Amino acid sequence: MNNPPPIPDPELEPLTPQTDTSFAQVFEGLLKSPQNLIEGITKSETPGAFTSKLLLLALGGFLIFGVTLGSFSFHEQLWAAPLKTVLGLAFSTIICLPSLYVFSALTGTTLGIKEIIQGMAGALALMASLLLGFTPVLWVFSQSTTSETFFGFLVLATWLIAVFFGTGFLLKMLSHSGTEKKGPLKIWIGIFLLVTLQMSTTLRPLIGRSESFFTTEKRFFLEHWGLAATGTTRDQANKEIPRPNDATVKGSKRGDSEKNPFLDE
Repeated sequence: MNNPPPIPDPELEPLTPQTDTSFAQVFEGLLKSPQNLIEGITKSETPGAFTSKLLLLALGGFLIFGVTLGSFSFHEQLWAAPLKTVLGLAFSTIICLPSLYVFSALTGTTLGIKEIIQGMAGALALMASLLLGFTPVLWVFSQSTTSETFFGFLVLATWLIAVFFGTGFLLKMLSHSGTEKKGPLKIWIGIFLLVTLQMSTTLRPLIGRSESFFTTEKRFFLEHWGLAATGTTRDQANKEIPRPNDATVKGSKRGDSEKNPFLDE
């Protein structure tokens, strides 16, 4: 009995702005066929159209994600949390772009600065798309629990997952260019993750309410998480140990002058 010949897999046609102007198709391309999307970006005569759509998709996703964070406390957080989310990610991206180019160059890739920026736009859009998928789950817990620690843990977990898969777009872009060495770029991914985590602490509060919109208090994000998990307030953390009077400090002018007449003025 003769077996029928195997059906060849159809080759995916590259997405181009001329054949695909739908955000929905770009969204599906990010999730289902990132290699196809990368092919469309690299071969398109107007790659800026793709980059603009990816950035707009990222902006919309991060805004909705921020609104979900703000819904935990409502009030001013409904607009403050999404604004801080977008500002924090925009600033993190800008300050990490130079190091992204440097670490990408260390891999020996042929990608230029323009392709690196396009890859970063794709990574941000993919992160935002994944966060959109988690938004309904986060919203349920934002309305059903009052524990900032538990809700913060869920937000952190979703962000780690989004960064893990989102930055994979950059790794796929390296593979598409024929680059096999990816170690330096993986180091950069760790740097980008640390920057975003510190930025979330710098722009706090993203969850919960505060008397001020921004805080001028410097704090490492691990320290902030520890204080938040133990329920320690800012005043308790910053409470200083009373210092002894200058007269009782050894070696001080006032203390020594009381014992040494030669130091009296």
